[in-house]
Amino acid sequence: MAPQKKNKKKEQKEELQKRNSKDVASKDETAQFIAQLKKEGMLGDIYKKIDFISSGSWVINRLIGDGSHKGVPGGFPRGYITEIFGDESCGKTTLALHAAKEAQLAGETVIYADFEHSLRTQYQYIKNIGLDVNPPKFIHLVPTNFEDGVKKIGEALIAFKPALIIIDSVTTMVPKATISASAETETQIGRQAKLVGTFLNWISKYLERYNTSLLLLNQLRSKIKTSMYETGPNEDTSGGRAPKFFATLRIRMRPKEQEKIKEKSVITGVAEDKAVNQTIKVTVVKNKLDLPFKSGPIYIAFGQGIDNIMSIISLAEGKGILKKGGAGYYEWKDPEGKYSFRIQSKQNVKKHLEENPEVLKAMQPYLIPTQDNNELKKLKEELKSKGENITDDEKKTLLKLEGMDLESDKNNEDVSSELSEEDMGAMQSLKELTGDIDTKE
Repeated sequence: MAPQKKNKKKEQKEELQKRNSKDVASKDETAQFIAQLKKEGMLGDIYKKIDFISSGSWVINRLIGDGSHKGVPGGFPRGYITEIFGDESCGKTTLALHAAKEAQLAGETVIYADFEHSLRTQYQYIKNIGLDVNPPKFIHLVPTNFEDGVKKIGEALIAFKPALIIIDSVTTMVPKATISASAETETQIGRQAKLVGTFLNWISKYLERYNTSLLLLNQLRSKIKTSMYETGPNEDTSGGRAPKFFATLRIRMRPKEQEKIKEKSVITGVAEDKAVNQTIKVTVVKNKLDLPFKSGPIYIAFGQGIDNIMSIISLAEGKGILKKGGAGYYEWKDPEGKYSFRIQSKQNVKKHLEENPEVLKAMQPYLIPTQDNNELKKLKEELKSKGENITDDEKKTLLKLEGMDLESDKNNEDVSSELSEEDMGAMQSLKELTGDIDTKE
């Protein structure tokens, strides 16, 4: 009986050794596979810190957040897509130019794809904002059609590795075939939307590699409806569903009010109302970084750009922190009892805050924007009105809204004449993209 026990123990030992060797081999294979993924650049790191480009607006940086859900300021995330949309003359280009200035202050390059061919008309405004428009700090592209624009944007991304790319605007990214078609020629329905989807699908893979933020400026257009009784919203953004899907942030801008002064006209000699500024309501309607649906005002002085102190004053007034009394007096009392003021007119309040930055700093902790209940309610009603026409993604958004607690608060690298192996791969991918787009015509 003893020899049998020995043989059994020997067999068990050998079996255990085989298992251990298999485990070691399996671990080696796993390690090799992970190493291969790293080498190919396909191993993600969800803990990697996201870099931000400041929007140039104190309010908007706090509307976006940094992902901590604690009211810490963020900005436009590098490596991802942000869509800024709204009606005409609501400050979309102004916001983009301020972000471009902030990128330059950080020593980075900016690419501006001017599909509208309108930037040259705003030269003095750009100068007042303080943006340097000289290459290579600022690459101003003026594409004549979608295909040429996409190719140049891709080549510039690979060559300059910019911090920021601005596309102004998605609406004017018109395909060649649409431009060349005569009035009698029937153009393909949805052509632009398909091409925009193809382009965003390609560039989204390379933005993270080059740590580049892409700003899409987009316009609201009236939706074509077959009946006045058709459900759903009456307006939508251009470019189909792709910008909504690929964007990490979607920022809506709505003109709220204008301030006018009486000024004698140099032409007629008669005193006329002259608009000098406007307040814009900004809402982050999609935010993968932090809480969505936060809103706040920004104050744009015509000819000068975003005025952060006046934006803070408007936010404080809206939240009831800065109380307005009779005869245009504004009053604030520091809950800690250190500072307080009672000043007549907003301009005098601004002057006081400029001259006393410690008072401005004391106000700021009480001005963290929270979710806009009115905006949430409006979106819920809009989604519910769609009835059976609602998409799966919209259903998920509606369910999320219904269950939501509304009370919850590189320095520039020189452009090398020789591309790296990684850049060559990106360039080849760009050629395949543009070739694919051409075949869709």
